[in-house]
Amino acid sequence: LQASAEELGQKKRELEEAYLGMARTLVLALESRDPYTRGHSDRVARLVLRTARALGLGDGELHRLEMAARLHDIGKTGLADAVLLKPGAYEPSERAEMERHPSRGVEILRFLDFLKDVLPMIESHHEWYNGRGYPRGLKDEAIPLGGRILAVADAYDAMVSRRPYRPALPHEEAVRRLRHGAGVQWDSRVVEAFIRSEGA
Repeated sequence: LQASAEELGQKKRELEEAYLGMARTLVLALESRDPYTRGHSDRVARLVLRTARALGLGDGELHRLEMAARLHDIGKTGLADAVLLKPGAYEPSERAEMERHPSRGVEILRFLDFLKDVLPMIESHHEWYNGRGYPRGLKDEAIPLGGRILAVADAYDAMVSRRPYRPALPHEEAVRRLRHGAGVQWDSRVVEAFIRSEGA
């Protein structure tokens, strides 16, 4: 008997969930290598969703943003421990290697068609609003909104988390740095929405 459209839709969703689960497993394996970033993708996902709601985005965009947040660092899975876990400043070659991780993430996930609207967010989460970020040097509104939201949440979580080279910053200092970088590193509208969503 021919499967109904509803059954086919259910099977498709189950397959997508299975693929997404495998990708998430890769991210969790990555985070298990680095005690300083354990839980990072889950925390960023929560921050992203709160910020997106403060901006008034709809359910479909929230769903895509959550997937992007949970997978945004998957491109780091290929980094050597000597780079990923380095406690000090990077050499130029190491920095270049680290800066390839957004594009590598896209390479890893590119065959999953249901993520096609998520990949631009992942690739652009280290772009700067003034065009001085990476990997493509996008500027202003050329950076997908999801990437701009992800950039703020990712930076905040990095600042308030302990690192081998510095202690965690207090929430107030992280917010001060976000405000200082608004319009330069980050979209001012997204920074303000983030701060509203955090009650700061």
